[in-house]
This record gives sequence, structure tokens and C-alpha cells, in this order.
Amino acid sequence: MHITDKTHSSKIPIIHGDLFTFIDDHIHGGNNGCSIIIPHVCNNINSFGAGFAAAVANRFPIVKENYHLLGSKILGRTQFIEVFKDKTFGHSLIFANMISQNGIISPKNPRPLNYASLCQSMMLISKFIREKFDKDSPVQIHAPKFGCGLAGGNWNFVTELIRDIWCNIPICVY
Repeated sequence: MHITDKTHSSKIPIIHGDLFTFIDDHIHGGNNGCSIIIPHVCNNINSFGAGFAAAVANRFPIVKENYHLLGSKILGRTQFIEVFKDKTFGHSLIFANMISQNGIISPKNPRPLNYASLCQSMMLISKFIREKFDKDSPVQIHAPKFGCGLAGGNWNFVTELIRDIWCNIPICVY
């Protein structure tokens, strides 16, 4: 895994590698001693089985189970699920289910991603980080290009939201 897109206009590191390989390394001791938050977009219709969510469900079924337990899927809500905690050092691996997609993509719904809800969810992640972590317990965000696959969003715009909302948080995108 290495950063290859150093000229990306957003200055957000783009990792050309597998996010799940990074996760496995993090869990099994190849981490840098910090907690990792993995945000991804979820819909508001109780469907969690396609795209990145399908891969998450296969590797971490508890994330999908918690999503289904959420009940009313209100746009802009974010659910945090800790899937791993290091017993020695205390760092965690946390998924953030951002309920920012209204329905599923279709000819009548070409962009189910709701940008206002995405902003709200991203702000909730910032708040979670401020409240739970400090300089003695560092945190990073590692994310797929959320909101831009099956949610139909524009990556250039999502990148600008990342720069504005998570400007002080270390982030890598896969």
C-alpha cells in the first residue's frame, strides 16, 4: 500500500490498495498505535448488502447487525460500532454508518446521496472524535470514496466536504 496520488488537488492522500488489508494489518499488530474510524454511507431503507457495505457485512457482521437494529433511519444520523479494541494499548477500530443516502440508485433516483445529510453525518464524526480522543489517544480516518459509488455522489464535491469538515483529522482514502 502506498500513496501514489500526491498531485490530487484536495491534498487528501489516495491509497491505491485494499482498505480491508489495512484493517487486517491494524487489528493484527501492524498499526501505528492509533484508533481508526472507517466512515461509509448507508441508506435509510434498511438495505445493507451492496457495494462497500456488502464487504463490511462479510468481514464485520456486527456492523450490519447494528445498522438493522438502528430502527428509524433518519438522514444525517451516524451510528458508531467498535469492532476491535486492543487490550494492551487501547486503540480501537470503529465503523461509522453515515445515514446519508435516501433510497437506492435508480433511473428515477440517480443521486440518492443527500449532501446535507452527509455534512451532518461528517460533523457528528468530528464531534465524536473531539469527545472521545485527544493527543494521548490519536485517531485517523481511513475511508473508501464514500457516497460516490452506489449513492451517486460527485467525488470532487465530497472531497471538498472532507477538506472543510475534517481539516484537522488525519485521513486516507482508498
